[in-house]
Amino acid sequence: MSSQNLLRKVQKQEWYQRNKERILEKEKNSERKKETQREWYLKNKEKCIERSIKWSRSNPEARELIVHRYTHKKHTQNKELQW
Repeated sequence: MSSQNLLRKVQKQEWYQRNKERILEKEKNSERKKETQREWYLKNKEKCIERSIKWSRSNPEARELIVHRYTHKKHTQNKELQW
């Protein structure tokens, strides 16, 4: 790699590090990214579900913990404060 290319690469890395949070936030809210992920999921839906079921069967304790956290979270959100 030439010294000019190496310098350019270092500059890009430094710029990315300075702007990392802003870039990640922009990507997170990107409509293009959402659409791409949606298309990918529709193409690979069966495989994703299969893998999820396989994981759930091989990790029943972890699955139970996840379900418990989810239901508890939902329960506390719907519960009104009693003073």
